[in-house]
This record gives sequence, C-alpha cells and structure tokens, in this order.
Amino acid sequence: MSRQPFRLDAGGAIDRSRPLSFSFNGETLEGYAGDSLASALLANGVRLIGRSFKYHRPRGIMTAGPEEPNALVQLGSGAESEPNIRATEVVLREGLVARSQNCWPSVGFDLGAVNNFASRLLPAGFYYKTFMHPARLWHSYERVIRRMAGMGEAPRQPDPDAYEKHHAHCDVLVVGGGPAGLMAALAAGRGGARVVLAEAGEVLGGSLVGASLAGGGERIDDQPADDWIARAGHRLAEMEEVTVLKRTTAFGYYDQNLIGLVQEVAGEAAGLPRQRLWLLRAKRVVLATGAMERPLVFADNDRPGVML
Repeated sequence: MSRQPFRLDAGGAIDRSRPLSFSFNGETLEGYAGDSLASALLANGVRLIGRSFKYHRPRGIMTAGPEEPNALVQLGSGAESEPNIRATEVVLREGLVARSQNCWPSVGFDLGAVNNFASRLLPAGFYYKTFMHPARLWHSYERVIRRMAGMGEAPRQPDPDAYEKHHAHCDVLVVGGGPAGLMAALAAGRGGARVVLAEAGEVLGGSLVGASLAGGGERIDDQPADDWIARAGHRLAEMEEVTVLKRTTAFGYYDQNLIGLVQEVAGEAAGLPRQRLWLLRAKRVVLATGAMERPLVFADNDRPGVML
C-alpha cells in the first residue's frame, strides 16, 4: 500500500478519514475520498501516465479538469472497461482499476517509442502514401498501424450497465456552478423561476474552491469564500423550483435553447443507471463555464511535469 510521499500533511478538498485503495497499471495505491484519479496518482509520485498517439512520447498530467489533453487512461476491465477517460475527471472510489493505454509492454518501457526517434521520417499522414502499394497488403499494414497508434481498447462484451434519457423544461438553465453560476441561480430562484444548475464537478464553487484551498482569502458579500459557497448551496437546496445537477456536463447547445447534458450517476446508490442523458429546453440559458488556461508553446511543453 502506498504511503503517498507527495501528499501534503494538511489541506485539500479531501476526507483524510476515508482512505481508498485503487490500482494503476497493476500496482495497488492509496488515496482519499474527494481525490480525483489524477490527484491521487500525483500524491503517490506517479508522473508518467501514458504515451502520445503517434510518436509514443511520455505523457503526464497537465491540467486539473475537462481540458486535460494528456492523461488519458483505460478504466475498469472486461465488459465495463472504458478507454480514453481523463484522469482529472475520474472521481476516486474504492477498488478503482485504471491502466495506461497506447503502450507496450509497459508505459515505462514502450517499444513504440522508437517512432519518436524517427519522427522526421514519419510526418503527418505519411501512411496514406507509404502503405498504399501493393494494395493487397493494406489490411496487414492496417493492423500494425492500429496497434502502434491506437488510443485505448473498446470492450468486446455487451455493456452490462443501464442508461436513462430524460426530457425536461425549465425557465432558466445555468451551466457552471462557480461564483457567477451560483449567483445567477440564486437570483433566478428568488424570482420564482424554475431553475436547473448543471455543474460538471463533484462540488460547487468553481474557481473559489481552488482559491480557498490555496489560502487566497477571497471574500464575497463580506464572507469567506468557503462560507459563501456553503450558504449558496444550502439556499439552492431549500428552493423547491431549483434543481442542482452535479457531475453533469453540457455537451451541446441546439436550436430553440435545447441543451444536451450527460450526468454521471453510477456510484450514487445501488440500482441506478451509469449515466443519464438530459434533453433540456430552457427559456433562458446562462453560460457560466469560466475560462481555461492556454499552455505556453515551447519545446517539450508536453512532457510529464509541465502543468498549467
């Protein structure tokens, strides 16, 4: 069992009284309730997560959210296995099984990394010209290319999980549970509107959560940020016409304010579906999704250890 050598002794949005055991690349590690897979891996000193698509360059964790481009892992095993999942979006749970993808025989010693040394000879799309002749051998070439450049492995067994689809209407849909989203939901809720607040994460607060953990001392309405977030969440819960959907991502904005949402439900209670698709039509939509940092461009900016 890991001792988490890179875990701070105090702080963080985790419950240190609830240790969780999980597996990464066959090694048993330990984290805490409230961790993401990414934060638990970093606490255990795991920096090399996977390999890049084509040249098999080493990849680590670059961001802290849905914009993560590098730390893609394969979750689960057998029929419940799922490829290309961002480690930053995986909520740590007891018995979680994850592994690196696009590497063989291991992420630390990947024979596909030979492509990186020959990168000048392997420009984008080279295989469309190089492997066209003789045509009868294309299917043989294709199998090799797919193994060298594939991203994850789709399960071959039928999916054992259940899924749901809901149609709903509301007066105001707020996408994002940060300070702006919470204020918008509170204002609409006080006015008697039917409100749906969709937050992609486990907790409300957005940028205020990270700022308070870093000791920034942010205040709203003369209150510490943590207190304001807790009160805002409590007030929203008391409003009968307000629905708060956590772990819910808005993925599409269509005609006449039709919004597509996908809610991760699995793990909340036994017998529930794995995911729930919401097709929600709103009179008004408030996009309070915040901003994402753009990485600086420099040589080797994609290597493990380089983070936003």
